[in-house]
Amino acid sequence: MQRETITNNSELEILRLILMPNESTPWHRDNCSRFTVVVRGSKLAIEYRESGEIEEVAVYPGLAGWDEPEPSTHRATNASDEIYEEVTTFYKETPETLVQVEIEE
Repeated sequence: MQRETITNNSELEILRLILMPNESTPWHRDNCSRFTVVVRGSKLAIEYRESGEIEEVAVYPGLAGWDEPEPSTHRATNASDEIYEEVTTFYKETPETLVQVEIEE
């Protein structure tokens, strides 16, 4: 997994994420509203730790959308044989807000 901070200031943080095929993010919670743009990829599997539910999501370059904070611990897996890349803008409620909190396994 490659994760790059593009911008981080008191109001927002912009992150670039790249997942190779079958690679997953760490378990985490999202603390902020966010806007994501898919750069490349075709399918993600979002797994929720507490329930074990897995939601498969078809994606494509240019797909963009808003998401609210996600208090459930989850992770995303690149469920395709292509590289997945996204750029996400997290909108902080306070300058000290951690946009994502990683959860140990």
